[in-house]
Amino acid sequence: MHENIIDVADWVADRFIENGIDRIFVYPGGTIAPLVNACIRKNIIIENFKNEQGAGYAALAFSRLTGKPQVVMVTSGPGVTNVLTPLADAYYDSTPLVVITGQVGTPDLNSRHGVRQRGFQEVPTVAITSPISKLSVCLLSSNEVYKNIPLAFKLSAEGRHGPVVLDFPMDVQRLEINDLSEILIDDKETNISTNKKNSFNIQDNLVKDIASVGTKAKLPVLLLGQGALIAGLFDKYTEIANKLDAAVVTSFLGVGAFDTENKRYMGYVGHTGHKIANKIVHDADFLLVLGSRLDIRQTGNQVKDFVPNGKVAWIDIDEAELNNPRVDIDWRINSCISEFCEAFIPNLKNRANEIENDKIDEYAYEFLKRYEDIPSINSSNIQPRDLMDCLDPYIQSKKTIVVTGVGCHQHWAARHLSFKPNNVKHLSSGGHGAMGYDIPSAVGAAMAKPNDTVLCIVGDGSILMNIQELATIKERDLNIKIVVLNNRRLGMVSQFQLITWGADPTTGDVESVDFKSIGQGFGITSMKLDKNESMESKINELFSSSGPALLEVILDYDSDVVPMLLAGQKMDEMWDGRDK
Repeated sequence: MHENIIDVADWVADRFIENGIDRIFVYPGGTIAPLVNACIRKNIIIENFKNEQGAGYAALAFSRLTGKPQVVMVTSGPGVTNVLTPLADAYYDSTPLVVITGQVGTPDLNSRHGVRQRGFQEVPTVAITSPISKLSVCLLSSNEVYKNIPLAFKLSAEGRHGPVVLDFPMDVQRLEINDLSEILIDDKETNISTNKKNSFNIQDNLVKDIASVGTKAKLPVLLLGQGALIAGLFDKYTEIANKLDAAVVTSFLGVGAFDTENKRYMGYVGHTGHKIANKIVHDADFLLVLGSRLDIRQTGNQVKDFVPNGKVAWIDIDEAELNNPRVDIDWRINSCISEFCEAFIPNLKNRANEIENDKIDEYAYEFLKRYEDIPSINSSNIQPRDLMDCLDPYIQSKKTIVVTGVGCHQHWAARHLSFKPNNVKHLSSGGHGAMGYDIPSAVGAAMAKPNDTVLCIVGDGSILMNIQELATIKERDLNIKIVVLNNRRLGMVSQFQLITWGADPTTGDVESVDFKSIGQGFGITSMKLDKNESMESKINELFSSSGPALLEVILDYDSDVVPMLLAGQKMDEMWDGRDK
């Protein structure tokens, strides 16, 4: 090939390298093969998975931990439909991701022929993915490629983060590029900085008003969402809390944005949150919200009773969210958190040294009592809270990433494990709430942070959705410790059905699965813990094992997440499980 002529696929691979991509997350197939092979030629690592969901979730976790968009590549048809679930997770939980889908050749695209399907394994990718991506476009020509590849990395990481989808017909991947000069010009024009200073119009008078009210408040509360976690300004949050002498709570996805062992921390809010966290938000006379959507899982559906006697200041990077509040808001500021903190903190005086907030101490005392979890009556079996208490010292001993799926285990872990910024991190599925998130996300976490311990806490229902990625864990000998909580039911769904209708005809008392044997079948060191064995001994064995290891924990069938905020309840009212 002439030295001035390259394939489009090679040009794209070069752009990957320019954007810091040293690996791609792949489930291979025919229509994406030219681009995969180009990456191999450029020495980009190919991370193959057993299912497109696995590839997508691993890339998502890698991106969340690094803050940089990662690349997922899947083939057309079922490759596209299988990657939709992690794509939706990335969209709703604001994770930068570049998803490249193979597509049939341009002559066979059904849109050009008015038939249901012309090419083999063809689906209308753009139509399917547009509602759950920041941009979805089919690259019908080399010019579309030159424009949209650099744009994808830029767009996914600017503003509110999210995924971009590029649908890539196979014949376009194979096109030859003859005039490199034009490409370089186009590339330069699209390579626009995403970190514009002073991009938000923060009005000084509003910031001063918020600071004044917050400083005078008798019970100020700081609520940190995932936006605050992404921003990573942990010292600033501590400074704000100290100067306001405020209590601190988080959203579920914001867990880890503040040291959970700090005396100011009262837990996470919402329908499965800490009882004290919900109560202190309800009682607050000033609430400062940084980077949280304040959705129904955080506020409950009694919106008039969310901070009923206090002022609320809401700071968020997404103007659309601010324009559609579920609750009464006194100040709405469209800003990134760093720019708001830069404007806000100088207006605060340190009142913590002047006024001792006895109220916060009272709430903190109740929080530390941890009375809210009701164990199964007359049970000698392992209780979820006790298990988390036993796990906690192990995750504190070195840098650890805790990954959970969706289910009861997700909330037990968030409630009872200790999380510290930059030391013990928390990854889970929030807005999309997808079971099956856990195992492949743990793989991505281990790839992103190979020197950290990855603890994957998963339920017996969630693990079965992407259990095939145990093979990926074994193949790469990843240092992932898996704890399977087996209560033989889809706990959260079952609990909801029992509370609502008094019966659970579909999700309870499922056939018990021997996860220890399954783990051993994949070649992973596996063990089982029940009431007759030492919890400390088994957990020590788990963490002492070299490479991947799995511990199946047998729980009571009726282990519930309590207390819980039910429909129609105020924030300071939570069902405690005693009237089952």
